Amino acid sequence: MTESATENTRSIETPEGTFTIRLVSENLGGIYPGMIRYTVEVLRDTETVYTYAINSYEVPPGSLFDTREVAEIVFSRLTHDVASRPHTYTRPRLFTRPLPGGSTTAVVILQGSPRRFGNSAKIASWCDDEAARAGISSRVFYLQEMDIKTCIGCYTCYDYGYCPIDDDMPGIIRALEAASIIVVCTPVYTGTVPAGLKAVIDRCQWLHAREKVLGREVHAKGLLVAVAGRRGDEPFVCVTRVVGMFMENLGIRPAEPVLIGDLDRVRDVGSIEGLEDSVRTALRAQIEGREES
Repeated sequence: MTESATENTRSIETPEGTFTIRLVSENLGGIYPGMIRYTVEVLRDTETVYTYAINSYEVPPGSLFDTREVAEIVFSRLTHDVASRPHTYTRPRLFTRPLPGGSTTAVVILQGSPRRFGNSAKIASWCDDEAARAGISSRVFYLQEMDIKTCIGCYTCYDYGYCPIDDDMPGIIRALEAASIIVVCTPVYTGTVPAGLKAVIDRCQWLHAREKVLGREVHAKGLLVAVAGRRGDEPFVCVTRVVGMFMENLGIRPAEPVLIGDLDRVRDVGSIEGLEDSVRTALRAQIEGREES
């Protein structure tokens, strides 16, 4: 729970009715150390018609104004603006970006390789098929075919609960938020995950903010299936940590990962005896656990 306090309030009588401008501070230190969010609200009677928010992580060190000063300036300017042209605040002007509606799926598969028909894509198809065999819905997100921009660290998601970047990410956020099982299929690229998958992982700070700010908890199990060209455990050290942190950040409960090496020599995961059954068994265990929980 966050601690909030009203820092300032002003009531204004206008021909359009009574407006109240309110400056509220909230301690979000439970999310990030020292994070304070300031929100300036304009209410017409009891209806919120405008909101401005800023948090202390947005403002870089050495800035001319600190976060509180910025919020106080906005409070002062809104007080003047509402008094001088109240007609512009007669209808709500709330900035948000709703997630897409429609049906959701139980199993969400993030296919992180830029190769549409590579080994990770083949593994993703095994997982998709295994979900179908179990009679539950699934969806594979082929990330290389989607418009996913990188996170810019604006922290808007911690102010309003949405991301201002215009791309295909809302569909992924919606799917992850509703899923009961999340599977990450990825190759190892230079010791870690490919750039497209890393962009999605970073942009899931939006989902982290929705969990912490809006209370939209993710109740999902997680499974990592990773492939690497070299033998041994060393190529997977960073991948397992990156994907592990992704799942931990969102409260996803991870299973033991399936790690497949030596593909520079083997080339095709489909030629490894028993591997497809192992991947299917790992996912089936998650599906059965989902049904029992």
